[in-house]
Amino acid sequence: MFHPRARTMLLLSLPALIIGVASSLVLIASMKVASVFQQFLWQRLPASIGIAYDSPFWIVGMLTLTGIVVGLIIRYSPGHAGPDPAIEPLISMPVSPSALPGLLLALIIGLAGGVSLGPEHPIMTINIALAAAFGSRLFPRITALDWTILASAGTIGALFGTPVAAALIFSQTLSGSNDIPMWDRLFAPLMAAAAGSLTTSLFFHPHFSLPIAHYTQMRLVDIASGAIVAAAFAAGAFFR
Repeated sequence: MFHPRARTMLLLSLPALIIGVASSLVLIASMKVASVFQQFLWQRLPASIGIAYDSPFWIVGMLTLTGIVVGLIIRYSPGHAGPDPAIEPLISMPVSPSALPGLLLALIIGLAGGVSLGPEHPIMTINIALAAAFGSRLFPRITALDWTILASAGTIGALFGTPVAAALIFSQTLSGSNDIPMWDRLFAPLMAAAAGSLTTSLFFHPHFSLPIAHYTQMRLVDIASGAIVAAAFAAGAFFR
């Protein structure tokens, strides 16, 4: 017989795998649709009416029109397209499923039209809401908080293409109780993050490198400048 702790982790492994894969697929599908719509707005449409896609008139007009459309969706859609990313944390409790169509539409149009900085917050909100809505029916013994943790971990893994970021985040946020060992608390979120990252890697390979020249040689002054920068960051974090 399995140890009770091992049995609990095994029971959570299947939902974690499903949530991780599903979180990545939602991200990939949204980005693919936005990419197709982006090509239409910024290449095919201006070419069909004889306007250069990089002309100031088209850029300003398209950005303005996109902002108006996204604003109308947020104003009049059920649930007003979910929480406001400017005032709500990245990971929060599930929103009503009725808010998801408007949120997804605003996300795709915003990405395609160029008025969005990224899909992180909307995708996180969508995945958490879907996981809680469907998961509570398939696995009613798992709480909404657990679905939130699994969906956010799977989404983080899918966004970054690695479960390391999820490990760093949840090793801090899930360390409040001493009754359950750390590994037991991290097992399911890390499995969801790994499933999300592996699913993403099947379709594309995200990278976060900057197109700058390689730093070929270390100099003594770099130690002093690096120490100053590190001290400035530490001071800023201390006095927040």
